[in-house]
Amino acid sequence: MVEESRFATISTKGAKWVLGLLLALILASLWPAAQQPKSPVQPVSTAKSEQKTAKSGEAEADLALYKAIVGRMQAGENYYAVAADEQRKRGYPLKPFVTVRQPTLALVLASLGRTWGYVLELTIGLTVLFVWYRKLIDQKVIAWRRVTFIGLLAAGLSPILVREAMYLHEIWAGALIALSIGLYRPNNWLPSVLVAACALALRELALPFVLLMTAFAFVQRRWVETAAWSALILLFLAGVYLHAQAVSGVVLPNDPKSATWLLQGGPAAALSFMWQALPLVELPQLIGYPIIIVGLFGWLCWRSETSLFVLLLLLGYMLAFAITGRPNNFYWGYLVSPLLMMGLIFVGPGLRDLQAAIKGAGSSSSA
Repeated sequence: MVEESRFATISTKGAKWVLGLLLALILASLWPAAQQPKSPVQPVSTAKSEQKTAKSGEAEADLALYKAIVGRMQAGENYYAVAADEQRKRGYPLKPFVTVRQPTLALVLASLGRTWGYVLELTIGLTVLFVWYRKLIDQKVIAWRRVTFIGLLAAGLSPILVREAMYLHEIWAGALIALSIGLYRPNNWLPSVLVAACALALRELALPFVLLMTAFAFVQRRWVETAAWSALILLFLAGVYLHAQAVSGVVLPNDPKSATWLLQGGPAAALSFMWQALPLVELPQLIGYPIIIVGLFGWLCWRSETSLFVLLLLLGYMLAFAITGRPNNFYWGYLVSPLLMMGLIFVGPGLRDLQAAIKGAGSSSSA
């Protein structure tokens, strides 16, 4: 069985442009890679040690903060009072209100405890693998490609194997975003909406994902689904308002304000965020950054609505990382990093069809 890519009917000129642009982007990614420091600052490593934590004091401090909050909640204290107190004692800003995380994850971990919280996180990860495998069967992806795809997805999800990662909101939200996409079917979208609601409850930075789901439903005139996604956005905004009110009740006039996140780090920041959130962090940037570019190209190659959605989602978040975020905010990359490397399995069919378009022109001219 020969799988056609998005480039199956591309013209010769178009194929040359695509290959030229791909090569240019790969070469361009080498420049920021050569300029970046060699030591990552990720708070969790993908595999080497379950207890391996931050190489940076800031990342270690974040994990310690979240862990301390959960510990005090288990002793019966109120989330917002504890969060404000712990952030204040550790020199963290309390303004604007988004500097205080939503209470959902802390409530879950305080209720379940460390062991069962970790079990829940692992269960979500395994469920993501299962639903994506089923989705690939539905979309008639051949068997060996399905297995490879799931292997790459598992690699992207691997930070959940590190117990300390249990306290990072972005890793939970990223797994739930991947689960929501895997569950989605145009004729059965409710499970996807419910899982997306969980992602939003854990981290407000999942909102762009929900906005894109809403846009896809709207463009394709699926009105009931569009209404459901829109209702979720309204509920989320109501929740954010309540969260802001709760934070304002514990913030003092002299509490510090956060420095700006609008640093405009450009493509180098976007690539760095993704590299540090993936197993690629074990590789030099000079290797990891081009792999990220090729992974994005792979999603472009797969001819399906799913691939177009994932590509736009990845590019959208990377654009956001290029504009906003300090270097120590790289863990935002965990929101979409599980999805990126899966695109690598579709590179082969795409390159084959591009090569065929160019060879076909050569054969015609020689004839």
